[in-house]
Amino acid sequence: MQQFLIITALIICALVLFMVIRIAFSKNVPERIVALDTINTMVIALMIVLGAFTRKALYIDIGIVYGIISFIGTLFIARYLREEGK
Repeated sequence: MQQFLIITALIICALVLFMVIRIAFSKNVPERIVALDTINTMVIALMIVLGAFTRKALYIDIGIVYGIISFIGTLFIARYLREEGK
């Protein structure tokens, strides 16, 4: 089971790296925001995997709080872009 969790964490880290590359080579801002939100989602998944690996619920609680903060941040960025476009 631990090997599965380690492999899962490595795959998530590789996907985060791909999203960072997508942010670096993206031309428009909305695409960058979606990639950043995807990174935040993968970090939450990584926290859940870490919580399962160490068998501590604290990481899962931190992941939930991080998800709420990430969602609010994405809403503020979207609102800013919408008002800037007017």
